[in-house]
Amino acid sequence: MTALVLKQESDNYWNLIKDASNEVKLALIMRLSDALRPAVAEKKAKKKYTADDFAGMWDDEHFMAVEDINKAIRDARHVKSCRDEFWDKFLNEP
Repeated sequence: MTALVLKQESDNYWNLIKDASNEVKLALIMRLSDALRPAVAEKKAKKKYTADDFAGMWDDEHFMAVEDINKAIRDARHVKSCRDEFWDKFLNEP
């Protein structure tokens, strides 16, 4: 229903200006956009963040210590290549 009302109203305005020159249409566009600018600016106003906004947000109790992370990475390595087998055999032969 709202779309129908908007279409009818916009058609009424269009019928008023459809025969106007391009300069008049451009001037009307400028006036309409200037009228909308404050409403759009209010919606887009963004908060400026400072370091105080993030203070205390993170705490260390939920994170692993560096030593634990390094140990987990080392323990997770499962790659053993043929080269390792060759050097083990070569160096351990009598």
